[in-house]
Amino acid sequence: MRLIWCLYVLWILCSGVTSRHRHQQQRLRQVLTQRLQRINTEVSEWLVLKNEEYRGWLEKSSFASWDYETDLSKENAQKLSKNNVEFAKWKKICVREALDKLKLPGLSYDARHQLRILAYSVDPSDPLQLRKVTEIQTKLEEIYGKGVIEYNGTSLQLEPGISNLFESSRDPKVLSEVWVKWRDVTGKKMANLYTEYVELQNTGAIENGFEDLGDAWRQRSFYETPDLVEMTENLWQEIKPLYVQLHSYVRRKLRAYYVKNHPEYDFPNDGSIPAHLLGDMWAQEWTKIFDLVQPYPEVKEVDMDRVMREKGYNVGNMFRRAEEFYTSLGLFKMVPDFWWHSMLVRPKEKDREVQCHASAFDFYNNDTFRIKMCTEVKMKYFQTIHHEMGHIEYFMAYRGQPTVYRDGANGGFHEAIGDTIALSVQSRKHLQTLGLLEDAVMSEENKRKSDINFLMSQALQKLAFLPFGYLVDRWRWRVFSGEVTPDKYNEEWWKMRLEYQGVTSPVPRTNLDFDPGAKFHVAANSQYIIYFTSFLLQFQFYESMCQASGHTGPLYTCDFYRSKTAGEKLLKMLQLGSSKHWKEALQQLTGDTRIRTDPFKNYFQPLIEFLRKENKGEVGWANAKINWK
Repeated sequence: MRLIWCLYVLWILCSGVTSRHRHQQQRLRQVLTQRLQRINTEVSEWLVLKNEEYRGWLEKSSFASWDYETDLSKENAQKLSKNNVEFAKWKKICVREALDKLKLPGLSYDARHQLRILAYSVDPSDPLQLRKVTEIQTKLEEIYGKGVIEYNGTSLQLEPGISNLFESSRDPKVLSEVWVKWRDVTGKKMANLYTEYVELQNTGAIENGFEDLGDAWRQRSFYETPDLVEMTENLWQEIKPLYVQLHSYVRRKLRAYYVKNHPEYDFPNDGSIPAHLLGDMWAQEWTKIFDLVQPYPEVKEVDMDRVMREKGYNVGNMFRRAEEFYTSLGLFKMVPDFWWHSMLVRPKEKDREVQCHASAFDFYNNDTFRIKMCTEVKMKYFQTIHHEMGHIEYFMAYRGQPTVYRDGANGGFHEAIGDTIALSVQSRKHLQTLGLLEDAVMSEENKRKSDINFLMSQALQKLAFLPFGYLVDRWRWRVFSGEVTPDKYNEEWWKMRLEYQGVTSPVPRTNLDFDPGAKFHVAANSQYIIYFTSFLLQFQFYESMCQASGHTGPLYTCDFYRSKTAGEKLLKMLQLGSSKHWKEALQQLTGDTRIRTDPFKNYFQPLIEFLRKENKGEVGWANAKINWK
């Protein structure tokens, strides 16, 4: 009957205008218009109500997460789990109602956009399964957060103890021992839990209309981007030749060092790099081996950590200086609650365990924003502060949006903002402004060499990260789809580490190990492809802001500090939140609608030319194999 009525209406509206039908057409158009207006009004009112309810739940969840991560007690874990279960119950009802409303005709684009966000869920419908998911998630994070190893008669946590040792030691035996112990107290304890977690999360994703959890993630973080897998693969292929050049140069320098200084160590000759020798627990950023691979060691580079201490830097003024950079662009000051309640250093209470992984928190009440990290007076922490404060600036910029739009345009945007600012902070010009670097008189040749040294230090952080940033979720997508089964989790992890990064484990591994779990974002079930895209987006943002500031000269020399023009351009994009498609937000700041690798390549061009000359075509690791039992 409904179909017949629809066909009749369609016939009346589409038929030729005659005296017989004119009145009927006008009347039907009025009825239909009124009906559609009524539908949109009702949906708008419902969205206002649900946005406020959603905001309330996000506020509760943020406080529960904050309380737990700043005090990993059993009581706080139980409170967090209970909150997550109750929040999921609300979401279940909201999702059902949003899906029903999406079936209504004549909805505006904005209404459909909001409804799709509210209709997103990966929670299983079975209450027992849902409770189990939240319990496992909390347990995985607890294992990671409480990870402690025993080394040389001392108990070491990841930060600062293990990280400091990894950054400073050059003894391959020591590094290998610590590398293994960290994975034994984290990933290895997660293996069975993670397998069950994947099964439960996939159940929820499939029940909610997705192919698997990976499909759900891709659709949520990169809204209306069906070609995300192809897009990220193309971006990687554009960057891969640059990485191969860096990898080959670093490998040759490391091999020379260890052959000379640790002749007892059998450095592989198959083109791969042992993962424990790169100055980082996950071999994702290599900045701490700069002294071993510095292109021109005769041009002395400043030890920024030492200079910061000598100049009287402390944790408090590191945060204040970061805030001042943002306000110099016309962006926001931190709210009073930030200074009163943020956890900026590791608490002194010995009986209080915390999650030191740096994070920014939005409490969704418009005046509570905090950072949690265990800061030390080091340049790497100074950069991290700018990164995390970038999240806070984004939070504050879009707080006027409906709750569903209080998010980045896509996941990569949120991660890119603070790093865009950090690129400016790391420039020699800005370090001179801060008094951390003297404006020394150099010959043109020494200036060229110093620039290459600087770009190498940047590449060890930015370029070295990209294959790791890419492969973590490529591995998880394969896990979620069932392509990689639990009995092959670790083997496939190392095959991909070798394929993309060219690194191998220091000791033979087995499928009884679960090395992905030694990385926070795997334990916390946080997406990682967003970091891959953010490391490219930040150079695109940086280039645009440099142009807006009137910068001339090589891109890597730009500092847009105090440029209100650049800040205004950035703010307009930040204020959009996720209310517009990410391509539209990207266009707002850069004029582009796609992620480009050109700014990244332009930034590092002098270094890439240097590497090609040094490597002389001897690159790659085609004959390497994983270190496997």
